[in-house]
Amino acid sequence: MSLNDGFYPSKGKHRSVPDYQKIKQCDLEQLFEKKFRYQKPSGTNKWTLPSSDQPLFSDFYQFDALQGLRTQLNAVKSRLNDYSTQEWSAHTNRRDPSGEVTWRLKNETKAEFVTVAWCKFFECLHRYPLIKSPVINTLHLCEAPGAFIASLNHYLHSTYKEDEIQWRWRSTTLNPYYEGNALNEMVTDDRFIFHTLDNWLFHKDLTGNLLNVTNIESMAARCAADFQGKVDLITADGSIDCAAQPDCQEEIVVRLFFAEVFSALKILSPGGNFVVKMFTLFEACSVSLLYMLNCIFHQVHIFKPATSKRGNSEVYVICLDYLKDTPGLSRILEAIQAKLDQPNDTMVIPIFARSHIPQDFLMQHEIACRLYTKMQSDAIEGSIYSFESNDRHYMRHLHHLRGLVSDTYYHRYKVKVLEDRLCLVNKEATNKALGFFVPVYGGSYTERENLKHGDLLKQIYCLRREFNQLEKCLSGATTSNYVKDGAKVLKLRVARGAPVKSLQSSMFASEPILLLRLRILDIFDMDPIWQTAPKCHLDDKVLNYLPPSENETYHAAQRKFFIDLLELIDENRPQSIVFHKFLFLTHYSASVLLFLMQTVYQESNFESKSSQTLTLSKISTTDSKEIKEVINLLKDNQELGIHSLFEIKELQKNHFSSVLIQHNNNVLITCFRGMLGEEAFPRPVAIAPNVTNAIKEPPAVF
Repeated sequence: MSLNDGFYPSKGKHRSVPDYQKIKQCDLEQLFEKKFRYQKPSGTNKWTLPSSDQPLFSDFYQFDALQGLRTQLNAVKSRLNDYSTQEWSAHTNRRDPSGEVTWRLKNETKAEFVTVAWCKFFECLHRYPLIKSPVINTLHLCEAPGAFIASLNHYLHSTYKEDEIQWRWRSTTLNPYYEGNALNEMVTDDRFIFHTLDNWLFHKDLTGNLLNVTNIESMAARCAADFQGKVDLITADGSIDCAAQPDCQEEIVVRLFFAEVFSALKILSPGGNFVVKMFTLFEACSVSLLYMLNCIFHQVHIFKPATSKRGNSEVYVICLDYLKDTPGLSRILEAIQAKLDQPNDTMVIPIFARSHIPQDFLMQHEIACRLYTKMQSDAIEGSIYSFESNDRHYMRHLHHLRGLVSDTYYHRYKVKVLEDRLCLVNKEATNKALGFFVPVYGGSYTERENLKHGDLLKQIYCLRREFNQLEKCLSGATTSNYVKDGAKVLKLRVARGAPVKSLQSSMFASEPILLLRLRILDIFDMDPIWQTAPKCHLDDKVLNYLPPSENETYHAAQRKFFIDLLELIDENRPQSIVFHKFLFLTHYSASVLLFLMQTVYQESNFESKSSQTLTLSKISTTDSKEIKEVINLLKDNQELGIHSLFEIKELQKNHFSSVLIQHNNNVLITCFRGMLGEEAFPRPVAIAPNVTNAIKEPPAVF
């Protein structure tokens, strides 16, 4: 009997108090034993890949039983549509039985860079023979912010002696330093990445995008060179935000799954192991993918760790002992590569024909789907019950269960304290706060959908409410001036990558402010970063920074401006230059600015409150050799554009970046105030005619 098996105390007047001791033991067993293993047949019924004469990716089909499960689960999930996202999230966090585990690891054990992902992977490492030896090479896909790596380090030092461990690792993720990557599609937390940069692969284009086949091939070449072709373990913890379409998570993420699996099968050594996070497994494309993995790995398991939130769909597919020489595999990898090479292909068509999926595999797969669907449904039902009721016995039960779960986690997985010197990164660096948190309007899924297609002024008022919260968080923030380090000599280390088409993110402004910009762009045709009308005064000359033309990229616009700026400085040697309401949001612009502040001018002054200017004064008396060198670099029009002139560590996590972030924050906040303030949009009953031109037309509803 378990609260999560559909047993809830009745709401009647004479309800009885259940036996919570028995329930706790049942819950505990269920939490730690959410496992499933495919039983592979042998002999003539052995599961095999299709022969060369059978087509791949040929027909679309579905399995009725699995689609029925999908409908059932979506019906349960739809009951959450009217709950406020923030309130529901806070509620489920409070009643999460494993919530104390993370707290203890951080505060009691003081483990390195602990997150929920850290806890989940630590469970995987203990429950399955993923690590066969302390001499190991690993690759981690979609790994930001790096918790799997920190968890593996803790596991290795808890299991083996220090002098036995010979571990080399590489990792990849969407590059948080590349401004063309969408802010809402990547993890920007770089506290671990920054201090381990040499181990991260962002590929030739610097995007870190795993959906690009060229990037996968370059990653395979890099691993072959760095590890002499031997990779023992690959993990893939990727996902895509599906909040706008929660009922289509599997279809939205399937292309990423194929990219992760394709990367692993190309790079993993024979006998190696693979761990990939997946979600619901109802679609035929997922079924065929799981069948393929069963054909080419000795064992395939599905595991939902105890520290994985019970109400979500995530599971980890554990693949053990790679059979790399399986006949027919190379043909399948070529077919997957061809599909990934087509950017608009959703890849929902299954790899194999329906007739090639054995009935005994389908039966096992359906059992697994029913098992995890019931677990998730029961968890959601339990959360709804506790949210709507005021059952003190039930809440006391959850409190005791949390302690029991953390004790069991520590006992089962033999959690030990790791010496600070054995950590990968200085703990002070990874423990630094990410920044300020802004309580914004979240509303329920239903409210957000209605708002999306509703009155435009209501959308603007919601943006204004979020803006007001931002202003409160930033009140009192001041910008200190950058003090030039006279002893410091900058060395040019040019990094190139794919030219940024449009500015999607930045590490030189606070994330809540950048997120508000994206929401403003959903409504307005005007981009706040150009609303400031940025310009630069060079003594008596004025140079305007113009937005990209219709067919021009953001990179081309900034390249043109900074070449013109440096040429004017070189020709006229102005004693001062003044940037007016100018945003330095890219590593390109920030590196040019650092060059001017450190090499060309002796003094700098940020005035971010009223005039919002940056003044560089007292030009150096040295010759213009350095300026000409930078101009020539910027003019060198190669296929890959310049991303920055200096190493990342010259531009991030220092006094220069802190000053620049405050400056950019202040300029953007002032711009938002002008766009969203009462002066711009008084409270009319209807939208005034002069407002409609500044606002996008509402989306059509079909």
